[in-house]
Amino acid sequence: MSGDDRYARGLEIMKTVQGPDRAASILEGLGAMHPDLPSYVVQTGFADVYARPGLDLARRQIVTVVTLATLGGCERQLAVHVRGALNVGVSSEELFEALLQVGLYAGIPRALNAIRVLREVEAEAS
Repeated sequence: MSGDDRYARGLEIMKTVQGPDRAASILEGLGAMHPDLPSYVVQTGFADVYARPGLDLARRQIVTVVTLATLGGCERQLAVHVRGALNVGVSSEELFEALLQVGLYAGIPRALNAIRVLREVEAEAS
């Protein structure tokens, strides 16, 4: 698949997860950091990984949210992916339960920080 095809495929998936307006805003922000970042994220992240069979977008977003929560210090990216999870049909309750599980294995402070992000995103959406 050509780079243009990968970008188009990845961009469609990114728009599905983030919504078209938020995807455009994210890409603009990435481009401001470095002009190569938008194509890297779209092609590698979305065309190569998110497009793979085996997990639907909701499960991929849960994995991403849990990973970012476990890492800690990724609250901005966590908020982006919490929004994405909600966009693809993951419920707030499912995210809360996944983040509660993070507390068991990665520590309560990481889980609490992530739950705070979840609640902020929920409040923003209301």
